[in-house]
Amino acid sequence: MMEQIAHRRDRHDRVGGALIVVGIDTSESSPHALAYAAGAARRMHATLLVAYITTLGTGAYLTSLAPMGADADVALAAEQITTVRELATEILYDLPLPWSFTVRRGDPAVELARLAEENSADSLIVGQTRGRLHRLTGSTAARLLRRARCPVTVVP
Repeated sequence: MMEQIAHRRDRHDRVGGALIVVGIDTSESSPHALAYAAGAARRMHATLLVAYITTLGTGAYLTSLAPMGADADVALAAEQITTVRELATEILYDLPLPWSFTVRRGDPAVELARLAEENSADSLIVGQTRGRLHRLTGSTAARLLRRARCPVTVVP
């Protein structure tokens, strides 16, 4: 499951420009991370690559609804992708900022670090992980700090 959608008038073209990758999801900190990343991108005249990493169907974080079956996983993943895409559009639509949206499946820390490296990102921004699940799996932000090859900013 990989999808990339370009938004705004300008296509994602980085001829000499900076690129900021921001990882968002359905958490409370995601709107803050996205707004922070948008502000940074505007100040740097950078392109913003908004990424949602779904763990459904991967077994990565115990988020799979195994008793309900694969169809429930697919339906929930589609619903979450729609929610996250709508959040990005709502926050970024009126800003004079080139941005695109991409979806990948896998471990969020691994996939965000990979996405940043593949695109030679200048910065990677994520929201702070909260809740019980990160106590079992580890904070995505903490794992990104060890894995990413570009500066990582964690937004509360």
